Amino acid sequence: MTDKNTALVPEDGWHCLHLFYRVEYGQWQLLSREEQNAAKTNLSSLVQEVRAMQSTQLLTLSVVTPKADLGFMLITPDLHNANSIEKRLSLALGADVLTPVYSYLSLTEESEYITTEEEFAQTLEPNVRNDAAKLAEAMNSFRERMKHYRQEGNAELVCAAV
Repeated sequence: MTDKNTALVPEDGWHCLHLFYRVEYGQWQLLSREEQNAAKTNLSSLVQEVRAMQSTQLLTLSVVTPKADLGFMLITPDLHNANSIEKRLSLALGADVLTPVYSYLSLTEESEYITTEEEFAQTLEPNVRNDAAKLAEAMNSFRERMKHYRQEGNAELVCAAV
């Protein structure tokens, strides 16, 4: 049995959770003006808190279909973290105000369009390619960018279009 506090992080990629909600306007109207303002402040604060988390991205969406009113796309390496944030988002405006209408979980993966070192080297000016020191500096810079790209989850999403 695994420890509940153990992170569930995939070997490659990050978890990408897509959440779509309908606002239950009847339930929303039952709240007083003060309760509505507090609920909106709560949701806004939660969004800012999640966006400030290291290695986590949260996008908010206004959905332009009759199927949903509000959407979120959460990208984070730890599945436990994604689950916790999802629970908090669903209750952020108050009990029974947001009804989930659709969700799915996917993983990010490296894009097939990532430039290889050889391809990158071919894009360099001849004076850089032919100078060992300049070439080494350019390649080290390239490797650092690619390392950051992979670590920060800036990878192509493997998920269906919304």
